[in-house]
Amino acid sequence: MKPEGPRKIVTTGSIKPVPLGEPDLPSCWRDVNEALAAGIDRLILFGPPGTGKTFAGLSLGDVAGGAFRLICNEDMTAADVTGHFMPAADGTWKWLDGAVLKAWQGNGQTGGRIVADEIDRASGDVLSLLLNMFDSPESASWQHPDSGHIFTPLKNFSVVMTTNIEDMRDLPVALRDRFPIAIRIDRPHPGALAQLSPHLRAPASAAVDADKARRFSVRSFMAFDQLCIKGMDIERAAFLVFGNHSKDILDAIRIDSVSKGAASRPVAKAS
Repeated sequence: MKPEGPRKIVTTGSIKPVPLGEPDLPSCWRDVNEALAAGIDRLILFGPPGTGKTFAGLSLGDVAGGAFRLICNEDMTAADVTGHFMPAADGTWKWLDGAVLKAWQGNGQTGGRIVADEIDRASGDVLSLLLNMFDSPESASWQHPDSGHIFTPLKNFSVVMTTNIEDMRDLPVALRDRFPIAIRIDRPHPGALAQLSPHLRAPASAAVDADKARRFSVRSFMAFDQLCIKGMDIERAAFLVFGNHSKDILDAIRIDSVSKGAASRPVAKAS
């Protein structure tokens, strides 16, 4: 397993620790909680896939204004971000807000949160639009093409960006500048692990940050768990999910089970 390195990349200011009463959380998730509790409204969560980065963005911290997801790729257009017209049943055209515009408006009283997955994969034109919409509240604005109304984000609008990129220097400078803090997520969120059978939780946590050839997400272990629960032979289930690494995964599961069993047995007293 990789040694734990620095988790935060802080370019402006620092975070005052906030007591959270969750000492069992992995340190990366404590960092996330503290950042959000301190009012950080532009945050990057990066690291291996399947650790709960999107889940965290959609659910942690203040999401009273609603949480909205934007999945970025090379084929997306500005319509995904701001909105577009759609034909209505009565023959007219109706405007449908895009994900970021919805988050700007939130619940009408306070801004919501947009979780931008893999924003680094967006095309140049869309990335330019996102850079504008993720700018500071004083600078961000967008004009509706039909009504001419100028929208600005409501107070408390926030952005959580997720990416599997490991080196933040690979991100465009203008994009990186919008996000003062980046936290590497190298352990699954306990809420995700809790969905697995108990004997799979420790191996799943370790496999998330293994080297690339042997790295498997919590989703993979969920699939394996489901196959076993449905009655499939454990070795067959492991091969279907983990392929040529199935033996290594099964060995890790057995070793963990044995070590926990030994730890739970009382130590015999010397006579």
